[in-house]
Amino acid sequence: MRFLALLALLGAAPAAAMPSSYATLDEAAVAFVELARTYPEQKKEYCAWLIRAADGRIHIGPPGEGDMDRCRSQWPKPAGTVGSVHTHPIWGPAGNVGAPGQAFSEGDFAFAEHAEVGVPLYLGAPAGHVLRYDPGGSFCRGRSFIKRNFKIVRDLRPSVSGRLPFEPGESVTLVDLAGKAIPRPHYCKDEPR
Repeated sequence: MRFLALLALLGAAPAAAMPSSYATLDEAAVAFVELARTYPEQKKEYCAWLIRAADGRIHIGPPGEGDMDRCRSQWPKPAGTVGSVHTHPIWGPAGNVGAPGQAFSEGDFAFAEHAEVGVPLYLGAPAGHVLRYDPGGSFCRGRSFIKRNFKIVRDLRPSVSGRLPFEPGESVTLVDLAGKAIPRPHYCKDEPR
């Protein structure tokens, strides 16, 4: 009941238009992103837990509404949680892969790696693609480079491959947007040789 009231408040499409459960995490995450993109306000983040029911199907938990930098998830995470999904705000024309927020932020990776989260994290990017990061997928080389293993769950035409700020499995330097070195994340494992 709270879910339907929140959908009505956010101006979302009726819940009856969405299936009540999904066969896979990827399907549920994409469905949530599609639902969140129907909300009238897109300059903020939306999020939800993905929960496996007793029948093995995946359900979308009650959606959370954040601000332009984060979305506060229901805490503690519900029993049966097997994933987390969130959107990044849309700034500029929809579909612009060059706009901010097209890939996971450092805060997103840290959230997925947090000991009390530890489930796959999905991102509904502003240009429409959906990414998935599984905890344990970050590898460091020394204190200067990091490789993030994530995948593109939903791609677009034209493809976002080669157009993201960093690609799945690409080693990048540990620097911020201004070129200043950032500390090696505590959860980052040494890259296997």
